[in-house]
Amino acid sequence: MTTESPFFPALISDLERVREVLGLAGVRGRPDLATLTRQPRGGHGRLIRPTLALLSYYLFAGPEGAADVRAVRAAAAVELLHTASLYHDDVIDDARQRRGRPSVNGVWGARMAVLAGDLLVVNASRILAELGEREALVAAEAGERACSGVIAETADRFLLSRTEEAYMEVTGAKTAELLSVACRLGAMQAAPGSEGEEALARFGWHLGLAYQVRDDILDLTATAGNLGKPANSDIVEGVYTLPVIRALAREPVLARLLRRGLTAAEAESARRLVLSCGAVDEARQVVDAHMEAALRQLDGLGDPRPREALAGYARSVMSTGKRPGPAPVTVPAPSPAPAGVPARVRDGVQERVDAWLLETGLAATPEEVRHPRWSGMASAAARMWPGADPEQVETLARWILVCYVLDDLLEDPALTDPEEVIQLRHRLTLLIRDLGDTPRAGGAVATALAQSWARIRLIQPPSWQARALDHLAEWLEACEREACHRLSGFVPSLRDQLPLRLRSAGPDLALDLFEVTYGRQIDPVVRDHPLFRRALDLGLTVVLAENDLRTLEQDEAAGAPYNLVRVLCHETGCTRQEAIDEVTRQVEDGYAQLDAMLAAAPALLRAPGGAARGTDIDLVHLVRERVPNWRSLYGTGRYSRTPTGSGPDLARLRRELLLDHAETGVAR
Repeated sequence: MTTESPFFPALISDLERVREVLGLAGVRGRPDLATLTRQPRGGHGRLIRPTLALLSYYLFAGPEGAADVRAVRAAAAVELLHTASLYHDDVIDDARQRRGRPSVNGVWGARMAVLAGDLLVVNASRILAELGEREALVAAEAGERACSGVIAETADRFLLSRTEEAYMEVTGAKTAELLSVACRLGAMQAAPGSEGEEALARFGWHLGLAYQVRDDILDLTATAGNLGKPANSDIVEGVYTLPVIRALAREPVLARLLRRGLTAAEAESARRLVLSCGAVDEARQVVDAHMEAALRQLDGLGDPRPREALAGYARSVMSTGKRPGPAPVTVPAPSPAPAGVPARVRDGVQERVDAWLLETGLAATPEEVRHPRWSGMASAAARMWPGADPEQVETLARWILVCYVLDDLLEDPALTDPEEVIQLRHRLTLLIRDLGDTPRAGGAVATALAQSWARIRLIQPPSWQARALDHLAEWLEACEREACHRLSGFVPSLRDQLPLRLRSAGPDLALDLFEVTYGRQIDPVVRDHPLFRRALDLGLTVVLAENDLRTLEQDEAAGAPYNLVRVLCHETGCTRQEAIDEVTRQVEDGYAQLDAMLAAAPALLRAPGGAARGTDIDLVHLVRERVPNWRSLYGTGRYSRTPTGSGPDLARLRRELLLDHAETGVAR
């Protein structure tokens, strides 16, 4: 039976009423957080629990008319509790997908997912309390048992001696309880306290047991595409389900395989052992037994036709070969990306930038100009701004290059005097503050900074300019702190590493540069949107971790304090290779999470309450397109050398800056 059954003509419209109630469960006064709890159309799957609640109600109230508002609210409350449990489960399992889509945990992060789950529980509790004391008590008792079951399952992870009885007890608590309470709550709105209510509760209980055992079988037999998450995850996570428990009793080799930290090959070997020994077929017999027990509970209840329709619905829930998932959400494709800057144009821009380096004195010789960090700047700017004309590419290339020079001046391993670091940062800050007025004359760095900023001013409004100069000055303070930490031998804790690393990496500068290529300032509403800020933080975090891997040897030699591999070794005592492996895993996982998040963002922003405009959606697409280009930008290493092994004469530039600083008589 489907939700279009002629025996329940109001079911489809009543489920729409349920969705309306679900849509009210949100963060009050924060429309920008609407999609945290209000999923895109189809995001609630097939609404199995609300459907069971409504069908249980119809069985006693009559299938012809629409459900009473109490039944609709009871059905919605059950779904809110179920959704909250999924939010929490995904955080516990660090799951990034749910039903083939990015999970709330993957998109919003663990902290927001937990809080959103809590909010859904509170909303459900309020609805149930309004329905009556008994409804609230029934749901609370079911919730208590469900939480106890999940705790017990977690405590028994990787336990080879886990018994079948313990497994069935947990299965009943964490899954069957909620299906049972869904049926009970529906029946309570039509026939409270009746024998029929108890029978329907038992029906839901046995259906829930069958549903969970079948789900555990699918984890072993289905593909990742059908599951909407990685297959064979239970074995990897140490959750030994009924087929595994029975296989352990007859396959001694399996016990030697199962442990924490299984490789993919070991997990696959374990899965094949379970499949080959007949344990899965026996588990299917358990599913069939509980389905028969569930259907027996319906004997004699209500009118035969709706009773058979309810049984048919239960069979349809169990008959699918994959987990129920939502209808696909259509996300409009992004506008075609602008054509890339032709190679001949990039070469022409680079020639002009090379000449400018010599004219300003940033480079004293043609050999310095050929430093890879400088000679590839036109290509880097073109990748960041693929639709730009030559003038725009040159403007961006000059500005990025000057920022690189400021960074290199403070990060140069040859800079060994803390007092000199402080004086240098102060001098550079004065130069930056002068850009908003009359630039200070004198010196290659001052000249290059003033000239590159003059070009930026032509294309950016005054409000952007003031903000960008503030960001530049704040970034220099962070660079000074990092240089002083390097000279003192300080290595931060893991807790402090990321905040310190982000400050010296200049996330606000990166966003300012993005706005230059975006062609407009990002609307503050979008800039401050939690999804946008999370994507920025996640993107920078993973790009910087990747850069730490790339520059590890040089960072170790220079004593760079914020390199994540160094920090991991220092704090945890792990080996260098173990730290490298962990950071590599974080980078791979981070890019996958970022891509999934950006892929999901347009649908989330378009969802009811998302309040997205076309420009916002285009911005998300643009960010996704540009991520590889930002990776290449951060990957342009300061440790590179020219073919003859030389690099920019940073000591000369520093002497010039500090001499000018002393001659002007400016006090620190």
